[in-house]
Amino acid sequence: MGNKNLKYCRICYSKKLVRYLNLGKHPFSNSFLKYNEIKKEKKFPLVVVLCKNCGLSQLSIIPNTKFIFSRYDYLSSSSKALSNHYRKLVNKLLEKYKILPKDTVLDIGCNDGVLLQHYPKNFTNIIGIEPSDASKHIKQKRIKLLNKFFNYKTSKEYLKKFRKPKVVTITNVLAQISDLNQFTKSLQNLISKETLIALEFPYLPYMIEKGLFDLIYHEHLSYFSLTPLKFLFKKFGIKIINFEKINFGASGPALRLFLSKENSKHRISKKVIKQIKYEKKWGINKIKKYKLFDKNTNAKISKIKKIVYKKYLQGFKIGCFTASAKGNTLLNSLNLKKNVIEFASENNIKKIDKYTPGTHIKIVSDENFLKKKIDYAILLSWNYKKFFLSKSLFKKKGGKFIIPLPKPYIK
Repeated sequence: MGNKNLKYCRICYSKKLVRYLNLGKHPFSNSFLKYNEIKKEKKFPLVVVLCKNCGLSQLSIIPNTKFIFSRYDYLSSSSKALSNHYRKLVNKLLEKYKILPKDTVLDIGCNDGVLLQHYPKNFTNIIGIEPSDASKHIKQKRIKLLNKFFNYKTSKEYLKKFRKPKVVTITNVLAQISDLNQFTKSLQNLISKETLIALEFPYLPYMIEKGLFDLIYHEHLSYFSLTPLKFLFKKFGIKIINFEKINFGASGPALRLFLSKENSKHRISKKVIKQIKYEKKWGINKIKKYKLFDKNTNAKISKIKKIVYKKYLQGFKIGCFTASAKGNTLLNSLNLKKNVIEFASENNIKKIDKYTPGTHIKIVSDENFLKKKIDYAILLSWNYKKFFLSKSLFKKKGGKFIIPLPKPYIK
């Protein structure tokens, strides 16, 4: 399981890399542990660097993440809110871009079919590409699957079996790709000038401005803005035609880009040009904003710790709610004394009875969590707070949430 140091930028190959955030050593955020695996756990430096040439933020090491996907505990469909989000995206694509039932649609990184299942019943050419065993949980028979990592070889295999897609969706995948150039070359290989690509990822300036350090973990190798992506796509004859900000994504507020081939009939929206100008003014490849983020992150970590210890010392029972990957960055960064947090509650059956990476908190079902009489729970999926504040039984039965980010408070 080797981890190599990053020698050059993942997009432009420049060696002008500057460190700006060091969160210490962390285990893999999505690798939940069985009790007997705890003592074998490994941790790696979680350090972010900026490429001063193209403006890409990325991890300072290339962790060996291949093994994560053979035992992947993240099932997208276990989140109702996420499933709704994808249903709306599919409807938008159908309405705005006139996709017809005979058209071929492709989702790269389809997980358990959470997005593809929302295409209307009369669509028959539905294809998913997914390397992890989450694909075993695809329920609909009409979804055709390539159970592989998406690379150039897979793109050639795709073309032997299927027609070029009219739509390609890639949501919450890009951050996990180590070789971004090969990924984009493979994408270029399987699209036509009719193809529309919809891409979603957490937006870097947003993460920096709001101080969302919990979006950083080993499975997320890169942190994107439009500037470096425009440079990457241009190399492979692909243009960004439009984008929208979405307040919701699998890891919090995101950007949704629409892309097509350079020679397609789609025009580049003025919005895109404006946003790239904004990023330049914001200082996307200047270190100043990032140093501030570092300071801000340390201040937030202390503030959350203070809230937790205060309640703990007053004799209240503390737990955490949802065992999310980003939550593990938060928990490991807090570095709390053992047993301050008693249990984590979760509804994904693959995580229940396991332990959180690094902090080794036992994960129990939501029902079981209620029996533990926890007074305060850190809401690790704070990006779904509206949903949990109105719907969770824990709250209805008098429990209080510690909302850690963007600003720590108790609700």
